[in-house]
Amino acid sequence: MQTQACQPCAKRKVRCDREEPCANCKRRKQDHCVYPEVSPTERIKQLESLVSSLQRGPEHSAPSNREQAEPKPSSISSLEQKDTSNQTQKNTSPLLLRENGQSTYLESSTWHSWDSKVFDSSAALQTNDGYPTVPELANTDIRALQSILCRNPYIDITQRHPLPQIASALWDIFYQRVHPVCRISFNRELERIRCTAVDPSGPSGLTFQEHAFIFSVYLISVVSLSEDECSMLLEQSRLDLYSEFQMLCEQALAGSNFLGAADLITIQASIMYIFAGIERMNTKSLWSLMGIVVRNAERCGLHRDGILLGLPPYETERRRRVWWELQHLDMASGVRSGSMSLSLQAPWDARLPLNIEDDDIEPSMREAPEEREGLTSMSQCLWTYWVLDLQRSFCHADGTKLGFSWPADKSLSAVEKNTLIDRLETGLNKRYVQFCDPIRLLHLLVQMLARAFICGMRRLTLHPLAYNGKISDLSEGHRNRLLDVCIQGLEYDVALHSNLSLKHFRWRFQGYFQWSALVYVLIEARRQFDMPKAGRVWALLSDIYAANPGLSDLSDDRRKSYAVELMTAAWRARESFLLERRLGSQSPPQKPIFLSHLEGSLSLGEPRTIESMPNKKLELAEDISSQGLPEETNALSQLDLATIADFDFDAIDWSFWESYS
Repeated sequence: MQTQACQPCAKRKVRCDREEPCANCKRRKQDHCVYPEVSPTERIKQLESLVSSLQRGPEHSAPSNREQAEPKPSSISSLEQKDTSNQTQKNTSPLLLRENGQSTYLESSTWHSWDSKVFDSSAALQTNDGYPTVPELANTDIRALQSILCRNPYIDITQRHPLPQIASALWDIFYQRVHPVCRISFNRELERIRCTAVDPSGPSGLTFQEHAFIFSVYLISVVSLSEDECSMLLEQSRLDLYSEFQMLCEQALAGSNFLGAADLITIQASIMYIFAGIERMNTKSLWSLMGIVVRNAERCGLHRDGILLGLPPYETERRRRVWWELQHLDMASGVRSGSMSLSLQAPWDARLPLNIEDDDIEPSMREAPEEREGLTSMSQCLWTYWVLDLQRSFCHADGTKLGFSWPADKSLSAVEKNTLIDRLETGLNKRYVQFCDPIRLLHLLVQMLARAFICGMRRLTLHPLAYNGKISDLSEGHRNRLLDVCIQGLEYDVALHSNLSLKHFRWRFQGYFQWSALVYVLIEARRQFDMPKAGRVWALLSDIYAANPGLSDLSDDRRKSYAVELMTAAWRARESFLLERRLGSQSPPQKPIFLSHLEGSLSLGEPRTIESMPNKKLELAEDISSQGLPEETNALSQLDLATIADFDFDAIDWSFWESYS
């Protein structure tokens, strides 16, 4: 007698006498009495093993029983090789972190330094239950999704549009600062909606979807302005304008059935809404919101190319622009939330948008226009899409996809990584950079960001996490090469933020500062206080804080305070060195003015200055040894800097158009 019910009885949920065949199957001639080969106990063990393998990551997944029983001769060596590579890639498994009593899953390689396997300072990062904690990156009062899921019937959004002169000013700002770097709509579509929005008699006859689009335009236009510009151009505070248009945009999206949107204009409004709030949203809300928008886009079939769907060229191009901008945004939000978007590597077939001007294509066309050679108004967006598309095609030797964190993949050699970067650089130069005219604003932006991106990718291949996770194990030559690349990347950042001609586009990249490069420069400035390039480093640090005034506000982001603390330790090492070499008639070294101001801001806020730390931390910060720090990771932990040791978010830095190194 069998120990469990047959499959037909189990499916029908009826009692089985466990005979062969059972009485029920005898009565039902159409049923074939078959008993499962595996007992419930064995089945439970299999499921537990599967759950355990999923928690360890796909590279640790156990093979099925059949695969274990009948291994293919050709796969034995590859299995052994995978087992060996798993030992060397101990930092690539996902993490389950604990924050405020809630568990958070992280898989992005930029977060793996929180793992106690990498840093000896795990005790400082773990709670009593053994789970590491998620770092607190920012404190913001503006929350996402306040009213986007539930419309308030008492708010009449048709009566909340700004005055025509304000609306016209906001549209002008949108055309000048947003549309050139976020081209998800054709000019003729924008003009049609604009004419209705700025009508002196007030907007009328608009759908919720169109209201959402208009308010998202106003919202992202406000984000592109500084506080002074808002006061001067719009005669209102930036925060008041932002809060008003955020609420109205959310109400319009809620009225558009945001959770089940199946129209292009709602998705376009959602993209601009997320771009406008990406710096203010909680990363968890951002990640969830992106999931909704991506699913809505897939419901519209944007992931399938319009040619395959038999759509005319104009509609095909509209859909391509929206889909690729959405993938770009999805990548950015994934980096911020510590997760990798699965849709980026899914086998969808939407092609890249054409390199054309808006006037080259008409809704009545039956054939797509020829692409232009050189740069067009689409190029600023198109080069980022091209980088995304090319990296989707990167594969291992066995044909498996590399994924988007390949610069930190330990299974790839330095030669292989440099080959891939060379391939990216050659493509960018051939398609875009060689056509750049620095006199033209967007051309200059493309040139600087493309070169900064390549620099950033090379920095990632030199990053300690691409080897063993410890800076101290790197050779002196390797550390100097990494330092040079970090300095170059920060110089790109200074150039982007200091160039007055690019002022209108700073909003697009000013929130994505390359923290990892800055921290590494500070680590080396602390260790190599007597290096020949020390003067250049401290001049660069001064330029960084001059070009990025927001870095001096230590109240909204803990990373900023940590950087000041590490900078203070680095200056003390430098100051001691200069004092020892000072001749009797020379004046003592002067602390950089910007550092004095930062230390003053730090002392006014939370007491986290070097002097306010426990004695053990103070002694470590003041310990200047000719041998350098024995373990930089330990030094960072003693300065409470372990929680920011890998906050660069730049395993895929190019996706945010920032001037990453």
